[in-house]
Amino acid sequence: MAIDPEKFRGFTDQLSQIAEAAPMSDERSKNLMDTAIGTAISDMENLIDKSRAPVLYIMGRSGVGKSSLINALANKKVAEIDSVEPTTPKSTPYHISFGERYASWDIIDSRGLFESVSPDGDVPADTVELVKEDLKEYDPDVILHVMSPDQVRAGKEDFDTVKKLRAEFGPSLFPPVLYCLNKVDTHAAPNQWPPEEHPEVAGKIKRNLDFVAEVIGEESKEPFESTQPLYGYEFNSEEHIGVVPTFLLQEPYWNVRTLSWMLGSHLPESAQLQFFQAQKREELMRQFSRSTTNRFATLAGGIGGAPTPIADLPVLLGLQFMLIGLIGGFSCREIKAETATEYVSAMGGTAVTGFVARSVARTLFEFVPVAGAAVSASVAFTTTWALGRSAERYFFDDETVSPNSLRDQAKEALEARTEDD
Repeated sequence: MAIDPEKFRGFTDQLSQIAEAAPMSDERSKNLMDTAIGTAISDMENLIDKSRAPVLYIMGRSGVGKSSLINALANKKVAEIDSVEPTTPKSTPYHISFGERYASWDIIDSRGLFESVSPDGDVPADTVELVKEDLKEYDPDVILHVMSPDQVRAGKEDFDTVKKLRAEFGPSLFPPVLYCLNKVDTHAAPNQWPPEEHPEVAGKIKRNLDFVAEVIGEESKEPFESTQPLYGYEFNSEEHIGVVPTFLLQEPYWNVRTLSWMLGSHLPESAQLQFFQAQKREELMRQFSRSTTNRFATLAGGIGGAPTPIADLPVLLGLQFMLIGLIGGFSCREIKAETATEYVSAMGGTAVTGFVARSVARTLFEFVPVAGAAVSASVAFTTTWALGRSAERYFFDDETVSPNSLRDQAKEALEARTEDD
């Protein structure tokens, strides 16, 4: 099961019941619900209701593992590993369907592109024209440039080719590039894997990552994992997303989570859900859940900071009700009011009867420490953040963790957000 856009629309229709759970004028209720809840629903519609297939354009020489990359990302066999090396460029489009996940992908493999490049880096006119036709026809969101470790040092013309193509097409037609250094196990002897346990191998991988950043002129680079540059760099650039090392020939894949998350997080919002949801990787959906919690907590903080007295409570509860249901959906539960009800009941709420959303709202009041009074921005943020993380633990880990026990972590998250601002 995954988030079904049809079920999402039915779920949001019930949010109007939240306002009826608190004492306030109908006019005030409508205004607040239309602005705050309307904003949240609009954001989620862009993510869920208007979701579309991501479009990925893959470049790379023969033998670098483009087919393995497609299969690893999709988490199922899609592309055949072809031992024939094409000498002329010929694109192969793949439309990958994930029916039970309400998702699909479009992937274009530009086979033979770099084989057509001369040793001095010149790109034949017909190759340029073919790539231009591909970009116009498929309008990819991201380009994945796949290279092997030996090509990184010896294949400067491949980097120059991408640079020339970008100059030829311009930024409006040529999307940002994510570099994937595949087959990094070639740095290691059979008993020297994984690289986390072998500093010499890790050092070789990192040097190649640094070299890529240098040769494409990206001096501003940040490790994807703050304490571990081994897993790749993100670039502060509109042209280049980052560079990620991988081993994808066979399971267990190495560092595919980093590749998936960095790629997916730089897709347009409308393409993100189908990309992440299709892979059946719990850790990706958990990260997706956390980013949604952060988004809703920030929106809740804005409501709490507005000069509204008791009227802001039902709006806050509406956001929290929606967040719980979404997290349940991200964990592969069915997105519906009963999913939020299940969580609230597990937290010790009273049995739900009658209008589900209204009953959930009454129980959610128990989690707001100042019910019946104005809600400050900090309380709104921390309460919503704690509820989101508590719901994550419940739906992803089958653990019953009270939101109140997560208040200290929520305060730390608020402080970190304030420092970033």
